[in-house]
Amino acid sequence: MNIHIIRYLAKGLSRSNKQEKFINFARGASLISVMIGTLALIISLSILSGFEKSLIENAIKFTSHISVFTMSGKPIDNYTALIDNLKKTIPEIKGITPLIEKEGLLSDGKKVEGVIVRGIQLENDITGIKNQIIEGHNYFLKAKSRELIIGKRLKDKFGLTIGDEIIIYGVYENTDFEMPDAIIGKFKITGIYETGMAKYDDILVYAPYEVVTEFFKMSSNSASAIELTIKDISQINQIATKINDNLEFPYICRTVFELHRSIFAWIELQKEPIPIVLGLISIVAILNIFTTLLIIVVEKTHSIGILRSLGLKSFNIMAIFILQGLSLALTGSIIGSILAFIFYIIQSNFKIIRLQGEVYFLDFLPVYFEPIHYVTVIIISLAFALLATIIPSIIAIKVSPLKAIRFK
Repeated sequence: MNIHIIRYLAKGLSRSNKQEKFINFARGASLISVMIGTLALIISLSILSGFEKSLIENAIKFTSHISVFTMSGKPIDNYTALIDNLKKTIPEIKGITPLIEKEGLLSDGKKVEGVIVRGIQLENDITGIKNQIIEGHNYFLKAKSRELIIGKRLKDKFGLTIGDEIIIYGVYENTDFEMPDAIIGKFKITGIYETGMAKYDDILVYAPYEVVTEFFKMSSNSASAIELTIKDISQINQIATKINDNLEFPYICRTVFELHRSIFAWIELQKEPIPIVLGLISIVAILNIFTTLLIIVVEKTHSIGILRSLGLKSFNIMAIFILQGLSLALTGSIIGSILAFIFYIIQSNFKIIRLQGEVYFLDFLPVYFEPIHYVTVIIISLAFALLATIIPSIIAIKVSPLKAIRFK
C-alpha cells in the first residue's frame, strides 16, 4: 500500500471526537514525556561535556601541558641549562618557559588572604593568562617594577581597582638551621584576570619574573618549575615518559592530568550514574507511547475492524501504529532538542545559572554544543519508540474483523 495512504489512515485513527478526550490527553502526555526525556538527556550530556572541556582547557591554560620540577620541591638552580637540554632532546615541545611560585599573604591593611605569587615572563608566556585579562594591561609596564595582576574574585574581596597598591607578605628561608625572615613589599595593581575557575581566580597573583626572584631573594637563574606545552596533547603520556627518561636526578615531570587528578576524577564520578538515571527517564517516556498506542487500539477497535473487512492487510495495520508511535517520538524529540539548544544559547551567552566556585571549580554552569548528542538522542528515542509500537501493533492485527465491527 502507498505510504501516503498509510499516513492518511494513521492520521485519521489518531483523531478523536469530543467523547474520546482521553486519547488526546494520553497522546499529549506521551509527547511531553518524550520531549522532557530528550531535553534532560541532551542538557545533561552538554553540561558534562562543558565541565570536562572547561576544566581541561583552564587547567592546561594555567599549568601548561607538562611541568618539570625537583623531587624535593626546592628551586631549580640553573633553569636555562635545563631548558636548553629539553629543547634539544624533546622535539615535540611547542613552548617552554620558567616559572616561580611562592606562597604569600595579600593584605590591604584590613583584610588578609593567602595567595600564591607566580612570577612569569609575559613575553614568553605559554599559559594564556594574557588572554584572560578583563581590566587593565595584559603586560607588565616594566620588567623590574612591582606590578601585580590579580583575579577578579580577589579584586572584589578587597574592593580594588586598577592603580591601587596592596601589600604582599612573604617568607625568606636563610638556611635549614635559622628562623625564616619575613618579607614585606607594596605592589601596584595593573591588571585583573578572570578564568571562571575559583581555583585560580581566588588564589593566583602574577608579577614580573625578575621582581619575584628579587622579592623572595632567589637567584636570577632559578625557577620553581619549567612549564612545557607540546604539539600534540594526545601524546602527552608518551612524551612525559620520554622526558622523565631524559631527566637526571633530582628532576621529575608531571602532566596536567596527574597534577589535577582530583578534578578529572570528579568529572568521571559524575558520569557514572548518568546512563542509569537518564535511561530511566527514557524508559518512562517510551512506556507512555506504549500506553497511548494501546489506548488507541482499544478506542479504535471498531475502525480497525472496518479497515480489516475492507481488505487492509495485517502488515499495513502494523505500519499505521508504528507510524503513529514514531511520529510521537520524533515530534517530542525534535521539540526537546530545540528547547535544549535554546538553553545552550542562553546559558553560554548570559550565564544565568551560577555555581559555587569553591565546590564546583567553576563560577557558572558550563555547557557545550555537540551535534552528535542531538543526533544520538533522537536516534535512540526513535529506536525505543519502534520497540514500544510492536506489541500494540500485534494486538491490533490479532483483532477479529467481525468482533471488531461489533465492538463499541
